[in-house]
Amino acid sequence: MAPFLILAPSPGLRDTAQMNDWKGRLIAAVSPLAEGVRPLQVGGYKPTGDSQYRPGRTAAVLVPIIDQQEPELVLTLRARDLSHHPGQVSFPGGAVERADGSAVETALRETREEIGIPEAAVRPIGFLDRYDTISDYRVLPVVGLLEPGLIWVPDRAEVDEVFTVPFSYLTDPSRYRQTEREYQGVTHPIWSLSWQGHVIWGVTAAIIRNLFDRLEGSTASESVANGAA
Repeated sequence: MAPFLILAPSPGLRDTAQMNDWKGRLIAAVSPLAEGVRPLQVGGYKPTGDSQYRPGRTAAVLVPIIDQQEPELVLTLRARDLSHHPGQVSFPGGAVERADGSAVETALRETREEIGIPEAAVRPIGFLDRYDTISDYRVLPVVGLLEPGLIWVPDRAEVDEVFTVPFSYLTDPSRYRQTEREYQGVTHPIWSLSWQGHVIWGVTAAIIRNLFDRLEGSTASESVANGAA
Protein backbone atom coordinates (compact mmCIF):
# COMPACT_ATOMS: atom_id res chain seq x y z
CA MET A 1 0.00 0.00 0.00
CA ALA A 2 1.38 3.43 -0.92
CA PRO A 3 2.33 5.71 2.02
CA PHE A 4 0.09 8.43 0.69
CA LEU A 5 -2.53 9.07 -1.96
CA ILE A 6 -2.63 11.86 -4.53
CA LEU A 7 -6.08 13.00 -5.50
CA ALA A 8 -7.29 12.00 -8.94
CA PRO A 9 -10.25 13.39 -10.91
CA SER A 10 -13.54 11.62 -10.22
CA PRO A 11 -15.96 10.24 -12.84
CA GLY A 12 -18.35 12.66 -14.48
CA LEU A 13 -21.42 13.71 -12.51
CA ARG A 14 -24.73 12.24 -13.61
CA ASP A 15 -26.46 15.63 -13.38
CA THR A 16 -23.97 18.34 -14.29
CA ALA A 17 -26.52 21.17 -14.28
CA GLN A 18 -27.64 20.36 -10.76
CA MET A 19 -24.11 19.95 -9.44
CA ASN A 20 -22.72 23.16 -10.93
CA ASP A 21 -23.92 24.92 -7.78
CA TRP A 22 -23.10 22.05 -5.43
CA LYS A 23 -21.32 24.34 -2.98
CA GLY A 24 -24.31 26.64 -2.62
CA ARG A 25 -26.58 23.64 -2.04
CA LEU A 26 -24.19 22.25 0.54
CA ILE A 27 -23.94 25.49 2.50
CA ALA A 28 -27.73 25.78 2.48
CA ALA A 29 -28.07 22.19 3.71
CA VAL A 30 -25.74 22.22 6.73
CA SER A 31 -26.46 23.92 10.05
CA PRO A 32 -24.45 27.17 10.37
CA LEU A 33 -21.56 27.08 12.82
CA ALA A 34 -22.73 30.35 14.37
CA GLU A 35 -25.99 28.72 15.51
CA GLY A 36 -24.16 26.10 17.56
CA VAL A 37 -25.45 22.61 18.27
CA ARG A 38 -28.84 23.41 19.82
CA PRO A 39 -30.79 23.25 16.49
CA LEU A 40 -29.33 19.82 15.71
CA GLN A 41 -31.29 16.63 16.08
CA VAL A 42 -29.81 13.63 17.88
CA GLY A 43 -30.07 10.18 16.34
CA GLY A 44 -28.55 6.79 16.95
CA TYR A 45 -28.49 4.58 20.02
CA LYS A 46 -31.07 5.03 22.77
CA PRO A 47 -31.38 2.54 25.68
CA THR A 48 -34.85 1.24 26.39
CA GLY A 49 -36.87 3.30 28.86
CA ASP A 50 -34.33 6.14 29.25
CA SER A 51 -35.71 9.24 27.53
CA GLN A 52 -33.02 11.43 29.13
CA TYR A 53 -30.10 9.34 27.92
CA ARG A 54 -26.91 11.27 27.22
CA PRO A 55 -23.60 9.53 26.39
CA GLY A 56 -20.77 10.20 28.79
CA ARG A 57 -18.26 11.34 26.19
CA THR A 58 -18.23 13.73 23.23
CA ALA A 59 -16.47 13.24 19.92
CA ALA A 60 -16.24 15.22 16.69
CA VAL A 61 -15.51 14.08 13.16
CA LEU A 62 -14.70 16.01 10.03
CA VAL A 63 -16.86 15.36 6.98
CA PRO A 64 -14.24 16.44 4.41
CA ILE A 65 -15.38 17.45 0.94
CA ILE A 66 -12.86 18.33 -1.75
CA ASP A 67 -13.67 21.78 -3.13
CA GLN A 68 -13.46 21.18 -6.87
CA GLN A 69 -15.76 21.13 -9.87
CA GLU A 70 -16.66 17.51 -9.23
CA PRO A 71 -16.66 17.31 -5.40
CA GLU A 72 -15.63 14.18 -3.54
CA LEU A 73 -16.10 13.00 0.03
CA VAL A 74 -12.96 11.84 1.86
CA LEU A 75 -13.10 8.71 4.03
CA THR A 76 -10.56 6.60 5.89
CA LEU A 77 -10.16 2.90 6.56
CA ARG A 78 -9.25 2.38 10.20
CA ALA A 79 -6.17 0.29 10.96
CA ARG A 80 -6.98 -3.38 11.37
CA ASP A 81 -5.11 -3.77 14.66
CA LEU A 82 -6.96 -1.00 16.52
CA SER A 83 -8.84 -2.08 19.63
CA HIS A 84 -12.02 -0.19 18.65
CA HIS A 85 -13.75 -0.57 15.26
CA PRO A 86 -10.73 -2.07 13.45
CA GLY A 87 -10.87 -2.14 9.68
CA GLN A 88 -14.02 -0.04 9.46
CA VAL A 89 -14.64 2.92 7.17
CA SER A 90 -14.83 6.17 9.09
CA PHE A 91 -14.38 9.92 9.02
CA PRO A 92 -11.26 11.42 10.58
CA GLY A 93 -12.10 12.39 14.14
CA GLY A 94 -12.07 11.38 17.77
CA ALA A 95 -12.79 12.31 21.36
CA VAL A 96 -12.82 15.95 22.45
CA GLU A 97 -9.75 16.74 24.55
CA ARG A 98 -9.37 19.34 27.29
CA ALA A 99 -7.02 21.46 25.20
CA ASP A 100 -9.54 21.73 22.34
CA GLY A 101 -11.30 25.07 22.27
CA SER A 102 -14.32 23.63 20.45
CA ALA A 103 -15.59 20.54 18.68
CA VAL A 104 -14.53 22.14 15.41
CA GLU A 105 -10.97 22.29 16.73
CA THR A 106 -11.25 18.63 17.71
CA ALA A 107 -12.29 17.62 14.20
CA LEU A 108 -9.49 19.64 12.60
CA ARG A 109 -6.85 18.40 15.04
CA GLU A 110 -7.84 14.77 14.54
CA THR A 111 -7.80 15.21 10.76
CA ARG A 112 -4.25 16.57 10.92
CA GLU A 113 -3.14 13.76 13.21
CA GLU A 114 -4.81 10.96 11.25
CA ILE A 115 -4.29 11.90 7.59
CA GLY A 116 -1.83 14.83 7.66
CA ILE A 117 -4.14 17.61 6.47
CA PRO A 118 -3.25 20.92 8.18
CA GLU A 119 -5.99 23.00 9.76
CA ALA A 120 -5.30 25.86 7.33
CA ALA A 121 -6.27 23.63 4.38
CA VAL A 122 -9.81 23.09 5.72
CA ARG A 123 -12.72 25.55 5.65
CA PRO A 124 -15.39 24.46 8.18
CA ILE A 125 -18.84 25.46 6.93
CA GLY A 126 -21.41 23.85 9.23
CA PHE A 127 -22.73 20.90 11.23
CA LEU A 128 -24.78 17.80 10.52
CA ASP A 129 -27.04 16.20 13.11
CA ARG A 130 -25.44 14.52 16.11
CA TYR A 131 -25.31 10.77 16.56
CA ASP A 132 -25.18 8.74 19.78
CA THR A 133 -23.22 5.48 19.71
CA ILE A 134 -23.32 2.29 21.74
CA SER A 135 -19.69 3.02 22.71
CA ASP A 136 -20.92 5.93 24.88
CA TYR A 137 -20.09 8.83 22.54
CA ARG A 138 -22.18 11.67 21.17
CA VAL A 139 -20.61 12.42 17.79
CA LEU A 140 -20.78 15.87 16.20
CA PRO A 141 -20.08 15.91 12.42
CA VAL A 142 -18.34 19.07 11.17
CA VAL A 143 -18.56 19.61 7.40
CA GLY A 144 -15.44 21.15 5.91
CA LEU A 145 -14.19 22.03 2.44
CA LEU A 146 -10.69 20.88 1.51
CA GLU A 147 -8.33 22.52 -0.92
CA PRO A 148 -7.97 20.39 -4.07
CA GLY A 149 -4.71 18.59 -4.76
CA LEU A 150 -3.85 17.71 -1.17
CA ILE A 151 -1.65 14.73 -0.38
CA TRP A 152 -2.75 12.39 2.40
CA VAL A 153 -0.12 11.40 4.95
CA PRO A 154 -1.97 8.83 7.09
CA ASP A 155 -0.79 7.83 10.55
CA ARG A 156 -0.31 4.10 10.00
CA ALA A 157 -1.06 3.39 13.65
CA GLU A 158 -4.63 4.60 13.03
CA VAL A 159 -5.35 4.60 9.29
CA ASP A 160 -4.74 1.91 6.68
CA GLU A 161 -6.12 3.80 3.69
CA VAL A 162 -7.61 7.12 2.56
CA PHE A 163 -10.08 7.12 -0.31
CA THR A 164 -12.67 9.39 -1.90
CA VAL A 165 -16.26 8.93 -3.10
CA PRO A 166 -17.81 11.21 -5.77
CA PHE A 167 -20.82 13.30 -4.76
CA SER A 168 -22.67 11.94 -7.77
CA TYR A 169 -22.56 8.52 -6.12
CA LEU A 170 -23.68 9.76 -2.69
CA THR A 171 -26.63 11.69 -4.12
CA ASP A 172 -28.04 8.58 -5.80
CA PRO A 173 -30.70 7.14 -3.43
CA SER A 174 -30.42 3.68 -5.00
CA ARG A 175 -26.96 3.30 -3.40
CA TYR A 176 -28.33 3.17 0.15
CA ARG A 177 -29.53 0.09 2.01
CA GLN A 178 -31.24 -0.05 5.39
CA THR A 179 -31.17 -3.16 7.57
CA GLU A 180 -31.84 -3.83 11.25
CA ARG A 181 -29.54 -5.01 14.02
CA GLU A 182 -30.38 -6.01 17.56
CA TYR A 183 -28.41 -4.73 20.55
CA GLN A 184 -29.40 -5.46 24.16
CA GLY A 185 -32.85 -6.52 23.05
CA VAL A 186 -33.53 -3.38 21.01
CA THR A 187 -33.66 -3.32 17.21
CA HIS A 188 -31.84 -0.44 15.54
CA PRO A 189 -31.98 0.61 11.85
CA ILE A 190 -28.57 0.56 10.15
CA TRP A 191 -27.70 2.38 6.92
CA SER A 192 -25.04 1.02 4.57
CA LEU A 193 -23.61 1.58 1.10
CA SER A 194 -20.68 0.17 -0.83
CA TRP A 195 -17.97 1.81 -2.89
CA GLN A 196 -15.17 0.01 -4.78
CA GLY A 197 -14.96 -2.88 -2.34
CA HIS A 198 -15.48 -0.78 0.78
CA VAL A 199 -18.60 -1.35 2.89
CA ILE A 200 -19.63 1.89 4.60
CA TRP A 201 -22.04 1.31 7.47
CA GLY A 202 -22.98 2.25 11.02
CA VAL A 203 -22.32 5.78 12.27
CA THR A 204 -20.35 6.75 9.15
CA ALA A 205 -23.16 5.70 6.80
CA ALA A 206 -25.75 7.39 9.04
CA ILE A 207 -23.82 10.67 8.83
CA ILE A 208 -23.56 10.39 5.04
CA ARG A 209 -27.27 9.64 4.83
CA ASN A 210 -28.01 12.70 6.98
CA LEU A 211 -25.98 14.79 4.54
CA PHE A 212 -27.89 13.25 1.63
CA ASP A 213 -31.27 13.92 3.29
CA ARG A 214 -30.29 17.52 4.03
CA LEU A 215 -29.17 18.07 0.44
CA GLU A 216 -32.43 16.62 -0.83
CA GLY A 217 -34.39 18.87 1.54
CA SER A 218 -32.41 21.91 0.47
CA THR A 219 -33.05 21.14 -3.20
CA ALA A 220 -36.80 20.66 -2.56
CA SER A 221 -37.01 23.96 -0.67
CA GLU A 222 -35.17 25.75 -3.46
CA SER A 223 -37.57 24.29 -6.04
CA VAL A 224 -40.59 25.47 -4.07
CA ALA A 225 -39.09 28.94 -3.68
CA ASN A 226 -38.31 29.18 -7.39
CA GLY A 227 -41.82 28.04 -8.27
CA ALA A 228 -43.35 30.73 -6.05
CA ALA A 229 -41.13 33.50 -7.42
